[in-house]
Amino acid sequence: MITFEYRFDILPGKADAYGKYVMGQGKNIWSKYRGVKAVRKYKSMLGGSSPQRVVQVDLDSLATLEKILTDPGFKRAKEKFHGLVTNVSDSLLVSV
Repeated sequence: MITFEYRFDILPGKADAYGKYVMGQGKNIWSKYRGVKAVRKYKSMLGGSSPQRVVQVDLDSLATLEKILTDPGFKRAKEKFHGLVTNVSDSLLVSV
């Protein structure tokens, strides 16, 4: 199992649009794919500190992540998402 971790901030002035995105096109975007074991979403308790959001996705394999990232529907949603956020970074994690 691997964990894909995604960290980001919401662009200033885009909070409402981001809220609509996560309730619409981005809602449960990860969990609808086969091989996704769990999705955890975090919001910073400190408000403006970076990263404001962290998403962790547990997947059964790296191949599962590759399939998701190349899916045309996921690509469209990701494109919309990247118009709403900044300071994006990610990691692939394994348990030690």
